[in-house]
Amino acid sequence: MNVSTFIAKRYLFSKKSRNIINVISIISFLGIFISASALVIILSAFNGIQEYVEDMYGRHAADMYIEPEKGKIINADDQLFSYLNKYKKNIDYFKQIQETSMLKYDKRWVAATVIGLDSVLFQNQNWEHDLTEGKADLYFKSFPGIILGYGLQHQLQVNLNQNFMSEISMYSVNKDQKISVQNQSLLRQNHFILNGVFSINPDIDESTAVIDYNAANKIFNYKNGASTILIYAENNDHIYKLKRISKTISHLVTYSHEEKNKLIYAANDTEKWMVMAILIFVLLLSSFTITSSITMLIIDKKKDIFTLSSLGCNQYMIRNIFLRRVAHKLIGKPLRIIIWAIYLLCSNGIQAHYI
Repeated sequence: MNVSTFIAKRYLFSKKSRNIINVISIISFLGIFISASALVIILSAFNGIQEYVEDMYGRHAADMYIEPEKGKIINADDQLFSYLNKYKKNIDYFKQIQETSMLKYDKRWVAATVIGLDSVLFQNQNWEHDLTEGKADLYFKSFPGIILGYGLQHQLQVNLNQNFMSEISMYSVNKDQKISVQNQSLLRQNHFILNGVFSINPDIDESTAVIDYNAANKIFNYKNGASTILIYAENNDHIYKLKRISKTISHLVTYSHEEKNKLIYAANDTEKWMVMAILIFVLLLSSFTITSSITMLIIDKKKDIFTLSSLGCNQYMIRNIFLRRVAHKLIGKPLRIIIWAIYLLCSNGIQAHYI
């Protein structure tokens, strides 16, 4: 047997003395292990939370939004549409109407944000995935349909029944009439069939109802205009070009989905970086501690090195002794774990057989 291997085995199987250096080393190792594990676990959790937030707030998000800087309507004859038509090969754009109305069912009234979506965009966005009940359709046969947020449905206490059509009344201000208490034609009433109930996130579910763009255009008298233009592009280059063009049109404002929900994304990123900074700091402290422990271990082993040198061992042999001892430990511990795992599996199998 090789001399260095023999001495390494004696080191491995000899009685160990648990001095303070060994205790500090174990504590340092545990500190690094726990810090590194916590760093990986918490970062994985934050990545999962970030994906959940992005899915919740960005499920139906457009690549870019265009809105009027003042007022609520982008007119149908706006010069913006001539620019958008030039890029129609590379982008898709859709008109969206967003207004506030009163919804009524039975004797219950609720104020809601009504969104008029293009029927093509509605189909492309796969709203079936978000429905808790009903169908993703903005029409019931030829009759205009409505899809309510889960919170709105709860407030109106309306049930969706396949055998019975639930009719929702919508009251909106007639913009062609002068505002007056005595003017009975100021409020315009329209009726919709409840087609489905969706759940995306609490903010939207509590206040939003979706109808077809054409129905919203007629009800709110937008004259084929829009409150928002939704842009979908093949790549970011076309988005940047459109942003530059839109800046030349002074009465319009452009922003991305991230800019629209800036506070939510900023808070999420800040929390993640703060937690990561704290854990890295703890990891660095643990690393300094283990470095000090290794230094103390080297000082502690000086006596053993001197003894081995006195016995005639050269530097190469001494290094091999300590390296092989480490190798024996690294191989031995996993083997013990594997043997224990096999033993436990076998014992559980035997118990299960007799039970």
